Amino acid sequence: MRSPKPAPELYLTACEALGTTPQRSVAFEDSATGIASARAAGLYVAVIPSLPGADLDHDWLGTSLAEPELRDWARKLGDGTVR
Repeated sequence: MRSPKPAPELYLTACEALGTTPQRSVAFEDSATGIASARAAGLYVAVIPSLPGADLDHDWLGTSLAEPELRDWARKLGDGTVR
């Protein structure tokens, strides 16, 4: 990558390589810089903060990727019933 986060290049390149669009993709982040990068690329953002109490922009917020709510939220994204 020529431009590090918070530039969107990383996410845009990943979406292109995976044959998808940012609007159908989710970034899993833990920092404001990563979130800014994902937002600039147009992705949904799931946040598992590395610092407790951090006020971070997110579409989904949790404490673990193993939370059942994350799976439910992802299904709703796939169904088009979120946002």
